[in-house]
Amino acid sequence: MRRHRRFNFQHISRIQVSNRLSGEPLGYVADISIEGLRLLAAHPLAVGGCYELRLHVPEPDGGERQVDIVVICQWLCRNKEQGRFEMGFELDRPSKDFTRLVAQLIARR
Repeated sequence: MRRHRRFNFQHISRIQVSNRLSGEPLGYVADISIEGLRLLAAHPLAVGGCYELRLHVPEPDGGERQVDIVVICQWLCRNKEQGRFEMGFELDRPSKDFTRLVAQLIARR
């Protein structure tokens, strides 16, 4: 059972996600909470793997804010209808930037 409210991004610009170390684009955030996020991607990542991700958050002025996080993949499923993968990640080392981002999303709601 979820302990925190999740926010989805159907109504606002999508938050793109990349590998922080390689810069490789991975997909985009489907929903997010203070404890983690759900990623929609073309390729799967290993369940149990620890990943350093970079969130590319669109700013109202047209710019972009980058938020770095370290997460562990908790689950993976393939969406056959859309031909992509959904993965659930839990924060391994919460960052102040990530906490601030989620707080801002709460305030916008």
